[in-house]
Amino acid sequence: MTEEKAFELQDLVSQLEKEGGYYLDFLKVRDLEAGIIVLHPGEKDTQEPHPADELYYVIQGSGFIELDKSKRPVKKGLIIFVPARMHHRFYGNKEDLVVLYMFAE
Repeated sequence: MTEEKAFELQDLVSQLEKEGGYYLDFLKVRDLEAGIIVLHPGEKDTQEPHPADELYYVIQGSGFIELDKSKRPVKKGLIIFVPARMHHRFYGNKEDLVVLYMFAE
């Protein structure tokens, strides 16, 4: 049986900064994986297409996301669904962009 868990965003961001990089997987149970991305201005989002569907929730900041050949603005409060194997990346943020992600496997 899996126990309940609660996460504070600031604790996750602090852990991410200590470990380096720009993303942190903080939950992986059965068919769900979740994490955060903190993309600083000028930092490159280097992710590759994933084998599972993905859901993003923009917690803070604004910028853009490239989805295959289309581009769209992103801002706080936006929820984005990205189908499995679709090329995507965040870019163009002029302030820290903080995004929650969830994979369904």
